[in-house]
Amino acid sequence: MILLTIHIVAIGAVIGVTANFAYSMGKKEGLRVTRKEHEDKELKKEVSKIES
Repeated sequence: MILLTIHIVAIGAVIGVTANFAYSMGKKEGLRVTRKEHEDKELKKEVSKIES
């Protein structure tokens, strides 16, 4: 019974660490995309200023 409990706890820990890692990677990816979109907007503003 103790062996089963240890396995359940270990599997839960692995799932928790994996979920945390995946969440962090997704969060960083989202920030990168948002930053890129912001830079693209700023670039379009500069181009329109230069053209006019």
